[in-house]
Amino acid sequence: MKDFIESKWTQIIIAVVVVFNALCIGALSLQSVKSDAKLTEIFVLLDTFCLYFFAVEMVVKLIALRFAYFKSGWNLFDMTLVLCSFSSFFGGNVLVLRLFRVLRIMRLFSVIPQLQFILSVIARSVPSVACLGVVIFIVYYIYACLGTQLFGEANPEYFGDLGRSFYTLFQVMTGDSWSEAVARPTIAIFPYAWAYFVSFIIITTFIVLNMVIGVIIDSINEIKAQRAK
Repeated sequence: MKDFIESKWTQIIIAVVVVFNALCIGALSLQSVKSDAKLTEIFVLLDTFCLYFFAVEMVVKLIALRFAYFKSGWNLFDMTLVLCSFSSFFGGNVLVLRLFRVLRIMRLFSVIPQLQFILSVIARSVPSVACLGVVIFIVYYIYACLGTQLFGEANPEYFGDLGRSFYTLFQVMTGDSWSEAVARPTIAIFPYAWAYFVSFIIITTFIVLNMVIGVIIDSINEIKAQRAK
């Protein structure tokens, strides 16, 4: 039974059911399905079938693995989703039921090893990325204060206060119409403003964000090295 539940084909079938469940959940959000009671009932039944399928899978795993089942964080994650889905289903709380119905899509992470690897990389990168986040916040704060003091009176829509300056700088960093909407009108009033915008983009986009990419690549190499041992 253990070989069966952990076999490649069984995992493929489970992944297919998870994807099918995700499609059913997406269909239930379509207006054409919502307006048709019969279609809604069909997709709800299919969603319920998927839930019972996951419950059977959980029971089979418990029988096959016994106490070893609880040593895997992914198994505990699957069990939590299934049990919470059933409890909300029988409890009649529609909002909670919908929440866990959507969260069941996350079961793909526990079925596909490649997705587990990506999550491991993200988890390993979090501490370093958090430190870089502090650096970005400090840069943002300095430039937001400068922008408010230098351009606030002439351009209150974008630099009227600290909050607006923060949001404007985020727009500049993402490149969302920053040149035509923000930079050029400001430079027309303050010719030296180009140095403000160019230096901010260089620091945030080309230096700090590239450091984030470097941290992620380093985490990938560390995890691959650990798995190779």
